[in-house]
Amino acid sequence: MVRILLTGGGGYIGSVLARELLKKGMNVRMLDKFLFGKESLFGISDHPNLEVMEGDIRHIEDLAIAAKNTDAVIHLAAIVGGPACDEDPELAIQVNREATKALVEICKHRKVRRLIFASTCSVYGATKNIANEKTKVNTLSLYAQSKVEAEKIILSRHDNKLVPCILRLGTVYGLSNRMRFDLVLNILAAKAVMEREIKIYGGEQWRPLIHVKDAANAFVACLEAEEELVNKAVFNVGSNEQNFQIMELGQLVKKCVPGTKMYHLADAVDKRTYRVSFDKIREILSYRTKETPEKGIKEIKEALENGMICDYKNEKYYNVRHYSK
Repeated sequence: MVRILLTGGGGYIGSVLARELLKKGMNVRMLDKFLFGKESLFGISDHPNLEVMEGDIRHIEDLAIAAKNTDAVIHLAAIVGGPACDEDPELAIQVNREATKALVEICKHRKVRRLIFASTCSVYGATKNIANEKTKVNTLSLYAQSKVEAEKIILSRHDNKLVPCILRLGTVYGLSNRMRFDLVLNILAAKAVMEREIKIYGGEQWRPLIHVKDAANAFVACLEAEEELVNKAVFNVGSNEQNFQIMELGQLVKKCVPGTKMYHLADAVDKRTYRVSFDKIREILSYRTKETPEKGIKEIKEALENGMICDYKNEKYYNVRHYSK
C-alpha cells in the first residue's frame, strides 16, 4: 500500500481527496488543524487505513512526525483565497510560503519520494489571451503571490531523490464534506435556491471552473503517473470547456433554479479575469474532467432543500470569516 501524507486533509478538497485515496487502498495520514471542525471526517474517521493527526504545518515537529514513513506528500494545507489572506497577511505568508519551505526540507530528510503541491490558476491574475503553463504570472492578490513563491521554493529546493509536481487548480465548485460558499458558483447556487435572486458584479470576467471531485482526481492522476511525466512539472487543472464568464454562470444558475431573478451591477468588485488552457494535463496525463457545473448546482440545491445544509450563511462555510474574528 502507498503511504500518503495529506496536509489539509479535512478541508474542502482534502476531505474529498482523502476518500478517493482510501477507496484505492492507500494508507492516508491526514495532518490538519481542523479550524472548521471535524465534520468532514464523518464516515471515515474509523477507517483502518486512515490516521488523523491534529497539528499545524507551521510547526516543524508536526511536519517531521507526519512525514515519517510516507511515500508521498500531497500539500493542500493553506490559507485559501484573497480575502482570507488579506485579513492577516503575516499569517498567510507563514502558512502558505514559510511552512512550504520547511515541508520541502522535511520531505528530503524523510526520504519522501513525491511532493504534489496545490496551487491556483489565480496566479494568472488578468490576461487578455488564454493562459497556459508558460504564461507569465500576474498576481493580483497576496494569496496568488504566496502560491507563486511556494511553487518556486518547491521547484528550486528539491533534490534528485524528491519528485515535485505543481497543480494549478481552476475555481472549484460542488458539494464537499467540508463545504464552502465563498466560491463563485457555490454562492450563486445557494442564493438562487434560498433567496431566488442573485447579483452579478461586472460579469465579463473569465473563470476556469472545476468540480471538487475532478480536482481531487487530478491529484490521484498525478500520484499514479510515471515519475518522468510529473517530475518538476506544472499543470493547470480543469477543462477547456469550463472556462466561463461570470455572467454565463449567472445564466446557468437561473436555468437550473427556475424562478431566480438576476440583477446585474456594472462595477466588478473582483478585477481578476483569466481563461486557461488545460491541454497539457490532458495530453501528458490523459486527464479528463467528468463533472459539470449543472451537476454542481443540482447537488447544492438538493443539499439545501433536504436539510443536509441548514444555513449556507454560517461562518464555517467562509474562510475569511474565521480569520476576521
